[in-house]
Amino acid sequence: MVQSPAKRRFYFAAFVLPALLLYGLFFIYPFGKGLAISFTNWDGLTPKSPISMPKAQFESQILDKVTRSSDRKFLLSIYSLTREGDAYARLSIRGATRNRVERIMARAGYQPENYKSIGFKNYSDIFTGKIDARFYPRRYTKVNYKETSDLPPEIAPADISRILLPKLSAEEKQAFDKAYSLENSTYKLRPEADEFEMEDRVWQLPAVADGTVDSSDVDSLMADIGDASEKSDSAALKNAVDSFLSKPGAAAFSAGDRAAVSAAAEDIYSLHSVKRILASKWVENKFDLGVIGFTVFFAVLTVLFSNLLAFLLALALDTRMKTRNVLRSIFFLPNVLSMIVVALIWSILFSRLLPFITGIDLWMGDPDKAPWLVVLVAVWQMAGYYMIIYLAGLQNVPTEIIEAAKIDGASSGQVLRYITLPLLTPAITVCLFLSTANALKCFDLVYALVGPSGYALGTVPFVMDIYFDAFANKLVGLATAKATILFLVILLVTGVQLLIMKRREVQA
Repeated sequence: MVQSPAKRRFYFAAFVLPALLLYGLFFIYPFGKGLAISFTNWDGLTPKSPISMPKAQFESQILDKVTRSSDRKFLLSIYSLTREGDAYARLSIRGATRNRVERIMARAGYQPENYKSIGFKNYSDIFTGKIDARFYPRRYTKVNYKETSDLPPEIAPADISRILLPKLSAEEKQAFDKAYSLENSTYKLRPEADEFEMEDRVWQLPAVADGTVDSSDVDSLMADIGDASEKSDSAALKNAVDSFLSKPGAAAFSAGDRAAVSAAAEDIYSLHSVKRILASKWVENKFDLGVIGFTVFFAVLTVLFSNLLAFLLALALDTRMKTRNVLRSIFFLPNVLSMIVVALIWSILFSRLLPFITGIDLWMGDPDKAPWLVVLVAVWQMAGYYMIIYLAGLQNVPTEIIEAAKIDGASSGQVLRYITLPLLTPAITVCLFLSTANALKCFDLVYALVGPSGYALGTVPFVMDIYFDAFANKLVGLATAKATILFLVILLVTGVQLLIMKRREVQA
């Protein structure tokens, strides 16, 4: 049926035009504003028009540069001198009034210090690696212990055998064994290897306790022992002890007290040596996925496993089993739950149930496990939704074709490969599109699982990094540039994906 031009114009004006207007209002305009912000150094707080400004500065930087008298008059209706007369203060403005004030100031060349146009600097900084190093995949050295800290009360055997032992000399191994003993598959600090107790052996000597020996001399002895240990200089240790025992007050020491000072100094020196050994040898060369690496890691694995699991579930439930409807509801249930609720459930499992079952205390707090666990939770939450789409696709596959293929001798694998999968291509296209876009935009699940500790665990996706830049680091201009890049990446990836899958649909 051919429609008249008048009807086409009516339908366009009644349905298409309002949709286009709403699209422009709620997408094109905000996107354009965001794109404009990405070319600035905005901190998210500084307004384009100042709330107040010193009188001389306001007149020289703004009023004197406004050429139109109407604009000048309008500005003076918005800004007025304070009671003291030394500054201009602005009225509260919004909407069209605010836009006009900002346009007038932009024409006058005024730009706030934290809302300046910086061109493509944000984009060039992102692509040249001039922003936070945690944004990019990188290799780094993880230091497990600092020499200024107390010795750890226990060390996992895996760290000893994998990291420490291969690096220790015989002398260093002897010093370590003097401080730590293997108990119940864990290296634990010996009770006698307590630094406070060792120093207390000197402080509790009668001549020190009653003030005969100056306390500053004892402090100097402890400092000298630490210096000698840092240099691994046993001669310096002996000199430190001899110097202390030659002090005037040390004459009150008995022979036993002198021996006690020497023994305590040796033990403290040995303990400091263990600290130095741990600080220098208990280090690991690690690889951090960074924001980009984790986003790719999360997107690829989530898309792969969620679609694979959803497809297998759909195949299993596309049968005549009596419980199929109940099972479909059970598998779809995680998708009904809020992401926050899902994260809370799994956080309890990771912090309480799994440590009880496996004996492994650290799960989500372990950087080696955390990325995989985030993927696990995401797959568990998303698979049920994609299962429903695959089920709908499977039920649209004509049974006559499958029965004819089986009569012709086709095996179940051949039916799946040559009949079911090609006819299921539209469902696969939809699931891949949705899962890819959702994975690249993921925020709430990861934030609820790891929160701000995500950088330490290597589990910060792109959107979460944008959030921290905008609201924690006050780098809204940079965050908006990242958001623009992410938008283009999602557009490109999903566009190519749809193009490829649509061609397969035609071929199928």
